[in-house]
Amino acid sequence: FPARIFLKLACGGSSAMTECQQCCQTGCRYHGRHGVRSCHGCQEGASASIARGRCPCCAQCCTRDEAGRVDKQTGHFYCSSCWAEYDSLRSYEFWDDPSELEMKCQQVALMIAGAKHCIAFTGAGISTGCGVPDFRSGTNTKLPTGPGVWQLSQEDRQKAGILDRAMAAKPGSTHNGLSRLWRCGLLKQIVSQNVDGLHRKSGVAPGALCELHGNLYVEVCPRCGAEYERDHCVITAARETGRVCEWAGCGSVLRDSGVRFGDPLPEKCWNRAWQNAEKADLCLCLGSSLTVTPASEIPAWVARRHKLVIVNLQATPLDGVASLLVHGMVDEVMERVLHVLDQKGLLNR
Repeated sequence: FPARIFLKLACGGSSAMTECQQCCQTGCRYHGRHGVRSCHGCQEGASASIARGRCPCCAQCCTRDEAGRVDKQTGHFYCSSCWAEYDSLRSYEFWDDPSELEMKCQQVALMIAGAKHCIAFTGAGISTGCGVPDFRSGTNTKLPTGPGVWQLSQEDRQKAGILDRAMAAKPGSTHNGLSRLWRCGLLKQIVSQNVDGLHRKSGVAPGALCELHGNLYVEVCPRCGAEYERDHCVITAARETGRVCEWAGCGSVLRDSGVRFGDPLPEKCWNRAWQNAEKADLCLCLGSSLTVTPASEIPAWVARRHKLVIVNLQATPLDGVASLLVHGMVDEVMERVLHVLDQKGLLNR
């Protein structure tokens, strides 16, 4: 199959996003606010089926291959041959031609103008224009920041200095554009997977921002929940920063706000993200692969009920349920969308 068709088949439709496609064997789990069954652990489920002599069929070619594996993001089982092809295509970049991109940007602007409760869901891709590498871009990416961090060897990751680059970065066109949309009342909430603090630096108030994975500059009190934003990175290996909460009668030792793999998301922030998702009639997904759960459940929920716009260079597991896919540099898309809205006089509120 051509790359685009293969990826869409691999990513599947809405059922693949919300229900485990295996048989709920060992390893399948219920996950998320709405009790939706997700695909965490389905590799173990497939292994259990194989051990019982019931090897799943490949989602692509229907071959039963005990050497196959499950894509944890879609829940699909692939034989070893199809997996090799699928895995090689996941970092493939799609680019809309200039006229198509302009038309789509006008559509996005009209969707924002007509929305009653628009939210944005942002990933590492919105900070590449600020000099911060993302995580999943392939070795042949056209991004100026080069391959994603997870494509690099451990030695090269250290040389990349992603933490130093994130701390030196300033808000880019997308951060500033979202901030402007928020100030004008066209955007109600930003739900972000990013920890670089650039949304706050662009002027977005903490109450309009759900930083699901934390913030390099924010430490929190585990007892009363108070937050303290600093002008330096507070992330520590021990998690405790050595400072104490300043609220009267508290005095608990503060912790950095970083969310590590396996950690639960901050409850207050997570609940606010869901409250806005349930109100939303439009979700703008910007620069995210939409493969990190449970955060990606937010746009998936909106897509099942209303409109989802995805701006990303690679295919995502939610492409099949999106109202509009835009393949271009997210900063360029944001600038074009703002230009259309400005021409309509909607940015002067």
